[in-house]
Amino acid sequence: MHPTLASSRSRRVLALGVGVVGTLALLTPHTAVAGTAAGGAQPYDPIAAARRAAPVVVVDGLDNPRQLTLTPSRRLLVAQAGHGSYDKRNCVQGAMGPQCIGLTGKVTLIVDGRKKNVMSGLLSGASPDGTFATGSDGAAKRPGGPYLSIITYAPPETFPEGIPSAQAGRLVSKRIGGSNRVAANITAFERRNDPDGEGVDSNPYSVLAWKGRTLVADAAADSILTVSRRGHVALFHTMREYGAKVDAVPTVLAPDLRTGNLLVGELHSELPGKARVWALDDDGDAVRSWRGFTTVTGVARSADGTLYVSELFGGSCGMAQIPTCFPGRVVKVAPGGKRTSVAVPFPAGIVTRNGKVYVNAFSTSPAKGFGGNPAWSGQLWRLRF
Repeated sequence: MHPTLASSRSRRVLALGVGVVGTLALLTPHTAVAGTAAGGAQPYDPIAAARRAAPVVVVDGLDNPRQLTLTPSRRLLVAQAGHGSYDKRNCVQGAMGPQCIGLTGKVTLIVDGRKKNVMSGLLSGASPDGTFATGSDGAAKRPGGPYLSIITYAPPETFPEGIPSAQAGRLVSKRIGGSNRVAANITAFERRNDPDGEGVDSNPYSVLAWKGRTLVADAAADSILTVSRRGHVALFHTMREYGAKVDAVPTVLAPDLRTGNLLVGELHSELPGKARVWALDDDGDAVRSWRGFTTVTGVARSADGTLYVSELFGGSCGMAQIPTCFPGRVVKVAPGGKRTSVAVPFPAGIVTRNGKVYVNAFSTSPAKGFGGNPAWSGQLWRLRF
């Protein structure tokens, strides 16, 4: 049995979606497109349902959009994990079912509501329908330097013939007018060091250009790493362990605009309210945390101290309710601690810019849409709370 593109322990990042994939497999094309609720209820539109908070769809047609960051010039930068491959010859059997591997990942600038790909041809693995991809899950840009993408790991022997594995487990960079090149081998650091002492397992998932450093979150290794401009990898922080069967699983890195600290969001588990957001100082030491979140996939903190957290499977809707209701929400934590939330289907990366909040929605959807419905493609939303 071949593993999927993600490594074993880090499959929690993907495995939470298995129920959704299975649900979609049971939907007829008509049901998936129409989104008709059972029992003759009114058709359910997750975008319309969330519109109570007046979100604006900035762009749609994104391919499994994951991390969302700002470039040094304050432009929105989206990591698209791609859709794997729609060529059945590029599919292998994994522990969670078929996984189709291709080079469909991208890093994309969003400028005036238009998409401009600045990196392409990045490794991607997904279900045959393109959902729940993994690969180019994180993106960043160094000031005056290249664009960056972090790629998850899979053993080279599991790749279909003709699909190069050189990007797997590595930080990939690209300068304007240049080509993709490997900047650092993240998985090799895990093999040599195993910081959490739980055996070698690597799934690089998020990258951030922060205070002259490039930081990478290895979700499977439960570690935050720093990468020099020459590609040297070193340990910055090892995440707190929650026991033999529950790891922190760091999924996102972001700057704290209030304090200058580093924010780290953790997936933790499927258990409601168990995940945290951590703040680390310049030395990689934890200085505080916020509790009570569920499956964190995006985090941002504005200059006034307001915290915004994407919960991939948070909210009141469960997997069994798809397509009548989609899981996911963004939680706003005011400086005084009051929490409010808005429904966002499968949210991921989130940022604040000029007083506005942007989030990737339908982050597990390919460009052609969840369940074949183009209205449920990967999207970038602007929220109003």
